Amino acid sequence: MKQYGREHRQWQEKWKELIQDRKNRLVLLGLVGICLIFFSDLFAGGSNVPKTNEKAQYPDALPDVGEIEEKLAGMLERVEGVGKVHVMITLESSAETIYALDEQKDTKTSRHSEQETPDQADSYKSEHIFMDSPQGKRPLIETYLEPEIRGAAIVCEGGDDITVIKRITDLVSAVLGLATNRICVTKMI
Repeated sequence: MKQYGREHRQWQEKWKELIQDRKNRLVLLGLVGICLIFFSDLFAGGSNVPKTNEKAQYPDALPDVGEIEEKLAGMLERVEGVGKVHVMITLESSAETIYALDEQKDTKTSRHSEQETPDQADSYKSEHIFMDSPQGKRPLIETYLEPEIRGAAIVCEGGDDITVIKRITDLVSAVLGLATNRICVTKMI
């Protein structure tokens, strides 16, 4: 038993020597981090099947212009000097969804004995690709083009103060990615 205690103290002293050196501490911290990452992957719940983001895959789950207007109005009401606010967003183009297609092209060549060049006939066949989802079979989306915003009109109680107008214009420009000349701010009656 005394020998076990002596060996234990020797290990403790060796660990203290290792930990006192700065380089050794960094290496140990790195190893601990790698072990944590490894064990988190091992014991993580769920399957290895990648989860698709339903909201990203199916644009009908994305917010519409009305929701964006409400969120923007709520944000603007919190800006100093704005007061009550109404927001209207106009669109340059609406959202567009392009679905993935499985396209096949068949070329048939026929040669008549009296002709030197063969006749070619092309036929095309395309079908939408469907995938399983929790809501049933849905078409696979290849590209989703978000609606392009043309401009924004903001009517607020503080719309006659130039500093409030500047704050609103800067905020709306940053949030919607609009040029400031496409944002109109005016006073509410």
